[in-house]
Amino acid sequence: MLSERVIIGLTSVATGLVLWELVVQLRWVNPILLSAPSAIVTAFFALTESGELSQHLAVSAWEFLVGLALSLIVGIPIAIAAGWFTRVGWFMQPLVAILFCAPTIALFPLIILFMGIGFWDKVLLVFISGFLQLYIAITAGIRATDHRWTRVARSFGASNSRLFWSIVVPGALPYIMLGIRLAVGRCLVNVVVAEMLASEQGVGYMIAYYGNTFSVANVFVAIASVVVLGVILDQGLIILDRRLMRWRPAIH
Repeated sequence: MLSERVIIGLTSVATGLVLWELVVQLRWVNPILLSAPSAIVTAFFALTESGELSQHLAVSAWEFLVGLALSLIVGIPIAIAAGWFTRVGWFMQPLVAILFCAPTIALFPLIILFMGIGFWDKVLLVFISGFLQLYIAITAGIRATDHRWTRVARSFGASNSRLFWSIVVPGALPYIMLGIRLAVGRCLVNVVVAEMLASEQGVGYMIAYYGNTFSVANVFVAIASVVVLGVILDQGLIILDRRLMRWRPAIH
């Protein structure tokens, strides 16, 4: 069944690439506006051989990883505390609501004013976007704990700490993994957008620079590199999620 699914998926991708190539080669679309897959592959090898692609990818990856790591280190404990302790949730809710309702990228000019253009302005934007995704998903998971299990645990004399680590956290684990997946996607998008707005290096800078110079093939190479990185990270988290969820009973 899996092999059939893979074959159908690969056939779909191949069909799309062939149609894309034909549309450009037959001049149904101006090549200045849309590059053919063959031209994109050529541009990929050129950017790879020159070292330009790897250099910009390394910059974006470092900004992304530092911002994401900080959001995980700070966001997961705060989200768990806000979901478990009512007063902490009351304290955090207005602050999170304000940040969540404001377009994250609209905060970037303010971040630049305070921190300047460089490394940490991108990291802070990535941190904020990741923190919000984690907070919303994880607090929802903590609050969704089945109270029947907590009542049973209390009836057997379980302490609050044992109740928390034995029932609440395992029950919220799917929400924690969901929050991490959402944070990864949002952080990856925002680091690229931030580099497009204010940077002289990174994948976002590549997209902005080559877009302004009408080097469409190079733009597609930069976009594809981000897409591939995002898919790899997301699939890795899905695999990790499945391994962590093996203890949960199957739902028929």
